[in-house]
Amino acid sequence: MQDRKNRGMKKYTWRTHKIIKETEDTITLYFDTEQQAFTYLPGQYLNIRLTVNGELLIRSYSFSSVPSDEFPAITIKRVTGGKMSNYILDNADNIETWEIEAPFGSFVLEKPIAEQSQIVLLAGGSGISPLYAMLKSVENSNQIPLLVYSNKTPEETIFWNELEAMQAAQELNICYSFTTPDFISTKLNHVAGRFNLLVLRSVIKRLVGEVAEAHYYICGPNGLMDLYRDALTGLNIPEDHIHLEYFDPVPENAGDLETDGTVKDVIVNYYEDYYENEEKQTYECTSLIEVQPKQSLLDAMKEHHIKVASSCKNGTCGACWAVKTDGEVRMLHNGALTEQDMAEGIILLCQSYPMNADVCVTVQ
Repeated sequence: MQDRKNRGMKKYTWRTHKIIKETEDTITLYFDTEQQAFTYLPGQYLNIRLTVNGELLIRSYSFSSVPSDEFPAITIKRVTGGKMSNYILDNADNIETWEIEAPFGSFVLEKPIAEQSQIVLLAGGSGISPLYAMLKSVENSNQIPLLVYSNKTPEETIFWNELEAMQAAQELNICYSFTTPDFISTKLNHVAGRFNLLVLRSVIKRLVGEVAEAHYYICGPNGLMDLYRDALTGLNIPEDHIHLEYFDPVPENAGDLETDGTVKDVIVNYYEDYYENEEKQTYECTSLIEVQPKQSLLDAMKEHHIKVASSCKNGTCGACWAVKTDGEVRMLHNGALTEQDMAEGIILLCQSYPMNADVCVTVQ
């Protein structure tokens, strides 16, 4: 029997502190950590594990709170067909405890950038959540941040009252797009209909002091994010000043991965739970598994019946993280791990492919 090593992401059990209804289909959920030590950065996210109708679900939600807030918070919007979001919005009042794993994400607002550069946030729908956390964390900046934000109507705009108050206090400039066909407004910062390249470039040139010096943070539906990015590249914004958080990125194709074509033996250390007389016992196990050319470590482990938590399969959610203790792997895509995580040997199994015969992995 073995205690799990305290390395990498941490698992928590948090309680519900309060629930705020933001819009007809959006809530903000505040957690009581019961004074457990917990740190994160503006822009990062957590994973919730929840069993819904007998199925274990793992979903990622960005923090809409800032690290200095007493109660961490996430904002959840109902998604058509979304198992987790619909269950939470329908049942949140009756859920007392939450199984949390956190923090994840490399899409963060770094303090030196926030202090020295103008910040431009480009959002759509619930993509505002991590950007709102970034916005609230901006302090001591000489330049007013700009928010470019697309929604169907003002009533469906998450954090509408808070954003309007920040704009009234001259702490924020906002340009909204409202896409419902019958929307009419005489306000200069309201665009009726969808944003287009010309409008976006005009807004940025008008409201951003040094266009090439500012840093741009983009989050929302994929098509809108691509439009925002095209607008920025057309203004010759340096690539390293454009930061993106894709909720649903196009998966990388392992077909182009260069390998030597040989099967790799990989050592996997993992934990199995057994129940003896209704008492849970956890045992450390070690297996030697075969990984086929262009087969991910996650797929190989599942073929060998090793239980690994996973959700998105595209390197975004971080649920399938593990620690590489030896050998070399290639990660095709990473949207969940920070530089520090990777320096500690943490990898995403769904995106990791063994590059030599010395790979050893520990699943937490």
